[in-house]
Amino acid sequence: MVDYPDTVSVSNGTTMTFNLQTRLVKIRGGPDDEVLQVPTHWHEHHDEIITVLEGQLKVTIGGKVKMCTSEDGGSFIPRGVPHALESLKGVPCVFTEQTRPDDFSDRKELFFRNTFAFPGGPMKAGLLPLLQVCHHGDTYFVFPIHFAWLEKAFVQILGRYIAPLLGYRLKYETLKKGS
Repeated sequence: MVDYPDTVSVSNGTTMTFNLQTRLVKIRGGPDDEVLQVPTHWHEHHDEIITVLEGQLKVTIGGKVKMCTSEDGGSFIPRGVPHALESLKGVPCVFTEQTRPDDFSDRKELFFRNTFAFPGGPMKAGLLPLLQVCHHGDTYFVFPIHFAWLEKAFVQILGRYIAPLLGYRLKYETLKKGS
């Protein structure tokens, strides 16, 4: 087995580096770079902390939009609360993402590695493989009318049961590294 790279490409102009308890995201902000858009979603089993180190990041938590900078400190996102992230076109940004409890960090790294392993990115993955990754990563997309129980059932039925039944498999099932 080959060691996983410490840094992966998220999109054109954006990378994510995996550290022990945090993920470091660097957005170059060039004129041809893509805007990072994380759609509105929520988590059942972990909280998140987004901390902008450089630049600006649009963070939406529970419907409230805030432009975060390094002066703001961390933005705490409690489990169960819908949230989204978006970078600004042409604006470089560096931020970290952490989870609480800390022991959820390995599961979160697997989620991100599987999300960004899809050829062409997660938006080109297809519904079933993406929901399979979401199931394993405790991630539930918010419907236009937010019903948490329905959003969870959607991910569980399609991602946990139907996707594997149809032969879909995660690229990364463990963080075990070897030679």
